[in-house]
Amino acid sequence: MLAPRGVLTVSELTSVVKEILEGGFSSVTVEGEITGLRSTSGKHLYFSLKDETCLLKAVWFSWASRSDKPPAEGQQVRITGRLTVYEAQGVYQLVVTSLEAVGLGDLLARLERLKKSLEAEGLFDPSRKRALPPYPSVIGLVTSPTGAAVQDMLRIFQTTGLPAVIRVFPVAVQGTEAPGQIAAMVRYAGTRQLADVLVVGRGGGSVEDLLAFSDERVVRAIAECTLPVISAVGHEIDSPLCDFAADWRAPTPTAAAELLSRSWMAVDQNLAQLRSDLEAGIQGRLDRARLTLADYRSDRLRESFQRVLQPYYQRFDFAKDSLKQAWTDRVTDLKRRVELSRSTLEALNPYAVLERGYALVTDTEGKAVQAASGLIKGQALNLRFHDGRTRVQVEEVLDEEL
Repeated sequence: MLAPRGVLTVSELTSVVKEILEGGFSSVTVEGEITGLRSTSGKHLYFSLKDETCLLKAVWFSWASRSDKPPAEGQQVRITGRLTVYEAQGVYQLVVTSLEAVGLGDLLARLERLKKSLEAEGLFDPSRKRALPPYPSVIGLVTSPTGAAVQDMLRIFQTTGLPAVIRVFPVAVQGTEAPGQIAAMVRYAGTRQLADVLVVGRGGGSVEDLLAFSDERVVRAIAECTLPVISAVGHEIDSPLCDFAADWRAPTPTAAAELLSRSWMAVDQNLAQLRSDLEAGIQGRLDRARLTLADYRSDRLRESFQRVLQPYYQRFDFAKDSLKQAWTDRVTDLKRRVELSRSTLEALNPYAVLERGYALVTDTEGKAVQAASGLIKGQALNLRFHDGRTRVQVEEVLDEEL
């Protein structure tokens, strides 16, 4: 079909594209990985197929034939359907008529390709790995809050008496939302430094069940985390890709809890041994002392002890009396000096003279008049007596000397 010429509306162009696509791809089989899986009220399934470079939208309507086991996020599948255009959004999509899992071999091959790609970037380089803190005070568990794994780890921590704060960062560990939640929570805890070490994990399961921990987002989040990370996924034989990016790989969640408790348990054991050795040493000395003192009567020991203490008691009494006498003499001397100072101050107090009938003469500015030669007739003066003040005026200045 030739493309129409002239100016078209959006609807007209979309209709032409739809006709071309649906006519040319009425039946097509595509292989890829399911991502973004979601459903509407448990009926229609919406998802995308992806490979290394491209993404294709797909819809599986409820009336199409389906197997008993629904598809899962991250599953490698082979889909048969027809291409159509969803005109409301102007996007093309694959309407699924049948779906089959590609198989475990294909899934493992895809994981191996991803592993080599991430390894080539240096995400698994041993030189990037950090040592675990020997005595963590805050331990973060990125796992399902209701799974058996978290219960097993908490039981180990409680049994060993681990003196640390345990913070559970709840995430889904399986299904569509799991990779995004795990990656986001690892970054959240690392950015805010909410723990001394993180344990990322879950209990065992099939390869498909553990796919979330091989997701590229999770692997990168763990590799970039600023906190030391322990990967504790599944059983000892399971090796998701997050094992290679983590700073330490524990074969099981229980093993991770035991690893973090080991240093504290060693401290408790050392303290218990030291206590036992100390008690044994003290008991031995007590036993030897009892044997040494067995021949001495208590009254003789008391008398000897008093003889040793007698000169110290006397020296103490003499020192106490001397100190008291020195303190008394010092206080008496201070009182005498204070009395002498008070008498001297009273003798120098100009206002004390006023009580003997003298007066203090000042000019109107409050300056003391010390000689008659500086006065002039008619000048106003202030006279200060011991019981008040008065103002006078100079009528005559007499030149006399006492």
